[in-house]
Amino acid sequence: MYRKYLPLLLAAVIALVSMAAMPARHAGKPYTIMIYMNGSDLESEFGAATDDLVEMLESGLDSRNANVLILTGGAKRWMNDAIPETEVIIWELADGFLNELESMGKVNMGHPDTLRDFIEFGLDYYPARRYGLIMWDHGGGSIAGFGHDEKFNDASLSLLDMQKAFEESGLRKTKLEFLGFDACLMATVEMAVLAADYAHVMIASEDLEPGDGWDYVFLGALNKNPHMDGFALGKIITDTFMDFYGPNSDEILSLSVVDLSRVKPVMNTMGRLMARTEPNASRATFRDLATRRANTKTFGEGSPRDNYADMVDIGDMAIQLMELYPKEAVSVLKALSNCVTYNRHNSDVELYGLSTFYIYGGKSQGEPSLEIYSDLDMDSRYTEYLHHFFDGLRHSRRHRSSTSSADIDYLRTELALWRPVDEGKNIYRMTGLLQTAVKEDLLWPQLCGHPVVLYPVAATANIRQYAVPAMVNGRDADLIVTFSKPYPEGKVVGIRHNSGNVIQKGYDPINPSDKIALYYPERNFTTGTESWHKGETFSVPTSAWEANSESSEVLLLHWDSASQHKLGFRHTDYCGDVFYTMLN
Repeated sequence: MYRKYLPLLLAAVIALVSMAAMPARHAGKPYTIMIYMNGSDLESEFGAATDDLVEMLESGLDSRNANVLILTGGAKRWMNDAIPETEVIIWELADGFLNELESMGKVNMGHPDTLRDFIEFGLDYYPARRYGLIMWDHGGGSIAGFGHDEKFNDASLSLLDMQKAFEESGLRKTKLEFLGFDACLMATVEMAVLAADYAHVMIASEDLEPGDGWDYVFLGALNKNPHMDGFALGKIITDTFMDFYGPNSDEILSLSVVDLSRVKPVMNTMGRLMARTEPNASRATFRDLATRRANTKTFGEGSPRDNYADMVDIGDMAIQLMELYPKEAVSVLKALSNCVTYNRHNSDVELYGLSTFYIYGGKSQGEPSLEIYSDLDMDSRYTEYLHHFFDGLRHSRRHRSSTSSADIDYLRTELALWRPVDEGKNIYRMTGLLQTAVKEDLLWPQLCGHPVVLYPVAATANIRQYAVPAMVNGRDADLIVTFSKPYPEGKVVGIRHNSGNVIQKGYDPINPSDKIALYYPERNFTTGTESWHKGETFSVPTSAWEANSESSEVLLLHWDSASQHKLGFRHTDYCGDVFYTMLN
């Protein structure tokens, strides 16, 4: 959830400084840090950008040690009385105050020219020994890229858009000391390869980020050592990020510090590894590769209606293939170890600090995704493997359409609860899904009396996380549910809207006024046809919220038995395709 923002404080510190004319060229300082703050709905709905601006103001940074420039825009409104939504503005953070430097007008923060112009401004007017650039907003990994500008139809920056801005702004000649992403899913090898010509260090998360994002108290560390390099500052950023949420957090946390001078060997060893595979050699070979892909740690997963990110941990990918190709897999792990200089996370499995695109859950969008990937011009062997693997997914699906479900090897089986819709036509609606064995007196989860279908999506050392497909206030979304030691029966932590492939940073809270309708799979067991049924719309009554020990409110699931329903199994095969069998 988002911290309580302080708009009055922010307005006060801005109001004390009048708007300056175009700044003169400043004398060099140890650092100039540029923050590309695309506010998006993170700001317009929750004030998350305002929160972070307040953190920057309160960081105690001595302006003699660093210039901090902030570009604000991309939001329909700002949750303070100082920053306008009508224009994109460059600000300077100076000793606890914000100084308005220049208006860029009504420009699109999802366009590479805006990013280019901001970087040029920082290089031209605020020269320094070292430069940093932080990209603040949502992120979607190698295919979807970065950011949503609410004022320009949620326009985003692709990886190639960012590369174009970097090239045209002169960063090839004047490299960034660090490139940071305060956004989800951006610690990708593809982003790192494209950024290697323009920066020395990349700081980013493989996984989703909480809505509160980074803790900008790290800026104050430059007072003690303003001449630290990007690796040292990246370690501080990572540690303050992890420490802010704490070891018992129920948030998903990861942050990596990457040596961009050593990233190309990672991509090369990935290519050599995948060149050994032959996904189309035989059905048995493909089944083995697809099973290993299914077991690889994946980031950004959602319900079946929202599962397209397909970013995986490269180290775990190599480990899954270690038995088949040990020499090549070890080379990948060594290259990762040399490249990722610092990495912290709370995942339930080991993470190695860099991810890559590996198509699987988003195979329904496979052709456009692979077209985007091919345009990135990564290692040709890895790119070729992705195309062959996607062909295998399609071919195997066609083959299995004429195969009896009894002849299919299932990768995962879950217990499903079916409500009859039209028993004469053998049509049923799934109203529950459990990762458990059959037993008597089963209890099934409900939200405000409405049955809930839980799809597992992620786990950390402290939580198990599930997605529930829904429509909230007319927008497709997933309700995110976590199970933890304090909440063994599950609590709803918020809403993740489906906004293309750029994954929402953090979760929206559920409010009593929200109009919610849950989605349920509906199947004709005679014809095999499937569809999604949207349930009745409801709002969460005040009585559904329960106070925890900290006197804040949480929305809990409730569990009850189900009568006049049938039990069955939901089987998932090695390609991620689903089959069903009935028990009674």
